[in-house]
Amino acid sequence: MIIDVNGNSITQVRGGTGIFTGRLPFVWVGNNISNPGVNPNLPGHLQSFDLNAMVPDFKWPQVWTTNIAIDHLFDNGILGTFEFIYGKDINAIFVRNADLVTPVRTLPDGRPYFGGFGNNELNPDGGAGAYVIDNTDEGYNYSFTAQLRKNFENGVKVNLSYTFLKAKNVMKTTEIASVLWQNNPVKGDPNKPQLSDAEFGKRHRIIGGLTYKKEWSENYSTSIGVFLEIAEGNRFTAAGGNRYSFIYAGDVNGDGQAGNDLIYIPRNQNEINFDPYVNSSGQTITAADQWTTFNKFISQDDYLNSNRGSIADRFGEINPWFSNIDLRILQDFSFMMGNNKQTFQLSIDVLNVANLINSEWGVRKIANALATSPLELVRFDSQGAPVFNYKANLTETFSDDLGQFSRWSMQVGLRYMF
Repeated sequence: MIIDVNGNSITQVRGGTGIFTGRLPFVWVGNNISNPGVNPNLPGHLQSFDLNAMVPDFKWPQVWTTNIAIDHLFDNGILGTFEFIYGKDINAIFVRNADLVTPVRTLPDGRPYFGGFGNNELNPDGGAGAYVIDNTDEGYNYSFTAQLRKNFENGVKVNLSYTFLKAKNVMKTTEIASVLWQNNPVKGDPNKPQLSDAEFGKRHRIIGGLTYKKEWSENYSTSIGVFLEIAEGNRFTAAGGNRYSFIYAGDVNGDGQAGNDLIYIPRNQNEINFDPYVNSSGQTITAADQWTTFNKFISQDDYLNSNRGSIADRFGEINPWFSNIDLRILQDFSFMMGNNKQTFQLSIDVLNVANLINSEWGVRKIANALATSPLELVRFDSQGAPVFNYKANLTETFSDDLGQFSRWSMQVGLRYMF
């Protein structure tokens, strides 16, 4: 829907709303067939190690999405736009383990404990679990964007925009249905995952562009473009790279799955237990030593330090701000062939050009793998409280990303237009 407010194309309001249905990854459906449970008639190495299923009334993913925007042309020729988009899950996806027992006790930080490996199954058959794909209506996202654009008579075109994004869901994404449950970071009951940040999308994003075209003659023209991005977050990759969860190394909640329990962020030394250990140099690292270094690690991280006394959120940590500048140069060479104009266009693209100028510019940050899993579960004490080792000995959560996004690159192209 588009409404021209005054009938003079100066101000328009546009928007729409609708319910959209999509498909889930078909591998999750295939998992129900490929992992139907143990077949006693097959050799042991061919028997399924887990069971996958869906609820009888399972529905395809469905979301209600609404957007509304206002475009206004100011007297000075600047076109301004403000747009708001909201999405609400109607039938999102989550996975539960139907073979998980009820909690046997509660840990000191308030989370349930399910008995540990071998005691966490309703049917103690040694399998990984009975994973059921189900629907939930939790989850939402919204974003708003403000943009300014102007075309000048001298050939200069500029644009600048800012976007804020917030997205919440109940599960991280992965390929295999059973792994949706096994690898989903949780702070409470893994069969009732809590709403938390999605791993995709930059929270704050500023983008801008400036292009200029100079026509030297009918046959020669040069175009130059500079494109800027400043954002909090990063590009998502298979290993993360945008948002992070702080998890324990070990099965703290006793659900039979290690590496999915979000850490409790202690306020002081009385809220965490450490065991001494001997490092690779033969030095004994005491509990007090470990607390001192771990406390410094918490203090240097804004998210951890501001959330002391609580269990970390799934994907609560977001990548730091970064900046990226790209440069494009186009040179057109034209000539007439008969009655038709022929053009060769030479293009030069320099991505992350600031890094070309200075090797310290345009470098992004990513979280150290040890930083997001800093505490190793050693044992439970006589009161049932977990006891840890802090061996990471890190001073910072983030370090320079040495990958492609932090390096400059160039490509040269030639195009023939007729």
